[in-house]
Amino acid sequence: MAQKTCFVVMGYGIRPDLTTGKRINLDRIYHEIIKPVVELSGYKCIRGDEVLDSGLIDESMYYGILESDLVVADLTTLNPNAIYELGVRHGVRKRMTIIMMEAHDMFFFDLNHIRTITYNHGKRKISPKEIKTAKKRLAQIIQAIEKDNQTDSPLYKYVDGLSEPSLSESKNVVKRNGQLFERIREAVVLRKKKEFTKAKDLFKKLSEEVPSELFFRQQWALCTYKDQKPTNKAALLDAEKILEPITGTIDPETNGLQGAVYKRLYLETSEMAYLDKAIESYSKAFNLYDDYYTGENYAYCLNVKASVSSDEEEKRGLNAIAKLIRKKIYTTNCDIVEEEINTEYEIWMIATLATCAKALGKGEEYKRFEKLFQSKADSFMKDSHGKQQESLFKLLKI
Repeated sequence: MAQKTCFVVMGYGIRPDLTTGKRINLDRIYHEIIKPVVELSGYKCIRGDEVLDSGLIDESMYYGILESDLVVADLTTLNPNAIYELGVRHGVRKRMTIIMMEAHDMFFFDLNHIRTITYNHGKRKISPKEIKTAKKRLAQIIQAIEKDNQTDSPLYKYVDGLSEPSLSESKNVVKRNGQLFERIREAVVLRKKKEFTKAKDLFKKLSEEVPSELFFRQQWALCTYKDQKPTNKAALLDAEKILEPITGTIDPETNGLQGAVYKRLYLETSEMAYLDKAIESYSKAFNLYDDYYTGENYAYCLNVKASVSSDEEEKRGLNAIAKLIRKKIYTTNCDIVEEEINTEYEIWMIATLATCAKALGKGEEYKRFEKLFQSKADSFMKDSHGKQQESLFKLLKI
């Protein structure tokens, strides 16, 4: 007898949640909560980014939604693809669909009557205790919906006489030419190894195949300007063009990347228009989501502009805004403890806290955070952090 299948609808990676201001590690939710519970319940578990054969991405995804015995949809961060795919599932299947969501996320009126599993993701990560609790809830829900025959699709619940569609048995959607997930992982590994030429080529192909996924275009642009080929300026201008189709988005990651490109173009050319664009991009990202990275770069660019301004009132105003931003970053994140520092994201947070502490005149805290950063960071991180910190301290004359 063929093994039952479960198709998981959700985003992936670490994504900002604009509703709660948290950074949600969706990969951890999948690999530490959903997948182990689903597999222990007797299902083969497949997430949307693990669909087979990149040439049949859309076909495989719809096949998974339509034909899987069970679908788990995590709507945290309000990923539009996940929301749409849940709607497709509710349109083709009466039952065996489970919805998950972060406990403090915005809930949709149309779904607030449907049984939903919630979990409390902390500001930076989900706790082991909450993982254990969420796993128990998910296992119980799976057992319950297997036993009863209740309709969980709103469409089939409220509209009489509908029949579920089915695919032809001869439909070929199981071609095994490699998983999209494996290609993503390969590109990420290449990026981390600083093999930017190979990484940008892979992300370019992924972006062309799945144009709706911002992550691929963002990574393509990042690896392009990091590659610095044929020249640093040319690479930055190429990255600007790559990001152009998604200019104007409210996605903080995109705006942060655009800020980074424009900041580097200013440092390369000294053209004020680039610095103003960097400030605009970083400002938009920071105001959408109080992220330490975009905030510190926003403050830095304001200090840079103040340093070249001939208007004394403008100088004071720009530096005052930069100080307020650093106060907010420091106050929001200074409670981090050493035991929480396990990821690259958290190591960079420590670097930012060190910089903010120094700029705010907190000498002892600066020493503590700087020492902690130096003990955790790799050589690339130390070099990057050191260069911008040295530049900032010269601007602030500290």
